Amino acid sequence: MSSKVNLRNFDWLIFLILCTILTIGVFFVWSASSERFLFKQIIWVVMGFTLFFTLLYFDYLSFEHYAYIIYASVLFLLILLLGVGGSVKGSQRWFSIGSFSVQPSEFMKITLVLTLARFLRYKKYGLGLFDIGISLLLAFIPMALIMKQPDLGTALILVPILFSILYAAGIRLSYLLILIGTGLAISPLFWMFMLKSYQKLRIIGFLWPEKTTDWGAGYHRLQSLIAIGSGGLFGTGWGNGTQNQMKFLPERHTDFIFAVIAEEWGFLRACLVLLLYIAFVACGIGIARNTRDPYGRLVVIGLVTMFATQTVVNVGMTLGVAPIVGVTLPFISYGGSSMLTSFVALSIIFNVKMRSKIDLASRRLYEMRY
Repeated sequence: MSSKVNLRNFDWLIFLILCTILTIGVFFVWSASSERFLFKQIIWVVMGFTLFFTLLYFDYLSFEHYAYIIYASVLFLLILLLGVGGSVKGSQRWFSIGSFSVQPSEFMKITLVLTLARFLRYKKYGLGLFDIGISLLLAFIPMALIMKQPDLGTALILVPILFSILYAAGIRLSYLLILIGTGLAISPLFWMFMLKSYQKLRIIGFLWPEKTTDWGAGYHRLQSLIAIGSGGLFGTGWGNGTQNQMKFLPERHTDFIFAVIAEEWGFLRACLVLLLYIAFVACGIGIARNTRDPYGRLVVIGLVTMFATQTVVNVGMTLGVAPIVGVTLPFISYGGSSMLTSFVALSIIFNVKMRSKIDLASRRLYEMRY
């Protein structure tokens, strides 16, 4: 299904911010790894732009129509992954395709947004217990499968996505507080039965670093803080960070790339990167506020929450103010699945913006067809 695209609504400000963030990311992936990873990252970026512009020509209402089918398909991939997926460092998260790997859990983030928005649209009289129960089920089934891989970071990102869409769909504040209270009440069970030993150690190392006797549990956090501290205000210069170049900093081209930026670019320019993300999220919220279509508004809110949560958790990990849960920095960290997921999500946001002036006519046409 396709419909006319209003090119005058193309958001050039977000696009300029995106290109700036991508350029920074490519240079620092190069500094933190090698030409081989740089080459792969450029391929992912080119594929991402191709996906981005291609998806703009499909009305986002098509995603609404096929949301449940997409959800079932990605859920099937998550189940299949536990049986035949490739294992790396004890985690079973990827399907290997030649020299590349694909991580289905990354795509579940977008899939959940599309599915929840489909289910919760047009709830004119507020959300009932049935609506909330089904929404929780839609979120917790993939969460449990992702936890089994194990991938704590991606699983936890589904939680704020769920809550933001429930809030935007009109859930009563009392219900929302009950949900949060229930979540806190069952957190000991989550700790005992769902978390692996190394995940518990990382959380203990974050909350009570003085009580951690396992050197490995606090190693990532310590090396990241040393890197950020050694960068000072103006940095050591691109390609000159000792923590980065001497490979003291683990996962420096993926989860800890912000520490590389802070070390080699310094505090001031690292803050500039954060300002770019803040502007990016603010523009996304603006699109959601100006979108009249309920489905489009819920989708944009969910996707903006996804970007904001990933950025806050990733930067928080490197600064030692959040537990280390393995979350990438959108559009900067190395990784094909993360990059493609981010481009698809951004394309859907642009899609909603570019059709915001014709959404009512499109809605009528859509309902007549289906």
